[in-house]
Amino acid sequence: MAGVKRIPDHQVLANSLQSWAEQYELGDDPYVSGLSASVANRKNLPMWASLNPLEYLPHAKVRSNPQLHLFTLIMTIARNALVFLPVALTWYAISKATNAFAVYTANNTLQVVNFLDFWENGYGVLSKKWSLSAVATLDFLIILLIIFLTISITLVEKRTKRLRAMEISELDEDRVRLAISISTYLFSQQKVTNVSMNQSLAKALRDILNSTESLDRTSKELNKTVKAIPTNRELLTEIKKNRPSALFRDFD
Repeated sequence: MAGVKRIPDHQVLANSLQSWAEQYELGDDPYVSGLSASVANRKNLPMWASLNPLEYLPHAKVRSNPQLHLFTLIMTIARNALVFLPVALTWYAISKATNAFAVYTANNTLQVVNFLDFWENGYGVLSKKWSLSAVATLDFLIILLIIFLTISITLVEKRTKRLRAMEISELDEDRVRLAISISTYLFSQQKVTNVSMNQSLAKALRDILNSTESLDRTSKELNKTVKAIPTNRELLTEIKKNRPSALFRDFD
């Protein structure tokens, strides 16, 4: 059975970079497009290796719950508009009551009527929907609605901020993970300098030390195993103890 064909490292990185760019619609970014082409063709890699991916990789746009943002905006506009409605409604009702009161007093010059009493009872001139109690009740309901909208907006905004923070954290994790993959692949493609040479030598020395320690452990274990094997004389002595002596006359 033939073995599975291994995908080259540059192709793996190119695929990862392309998938990330397509997922977050960042394919037109100069750094992303240029690096993708260079990695796919394995050209100009030392130049790209000199750039820090965490500095040049673009940040993906946060797109958490646009419907929730729109809903919050609508509630905020409605709440802000309703704040002034009770005042406007009350003054309009006062205007209606004042005009009706002027008509009533003009037709009933001999009667003395309190304005608040007239505003509440109307005396057949002012409509009941503009009475003092009706306007006060309507103002109360509007204020209750404003309170409800304020509480709702606060809760929705809190949830929106939490979801946004979670999405930003996930986007940053994906970006850092991709940056690490880019740095890992491009590390060996860096232009030879004193720093890169020292790093390569340090890595080679670490590999040699690890190999030496492994060989030393294996040698010690092998030495113990060899020492544990009995010699020919010890084997013959043990066999003589467990077999009739006549069988070993010729060996003496």
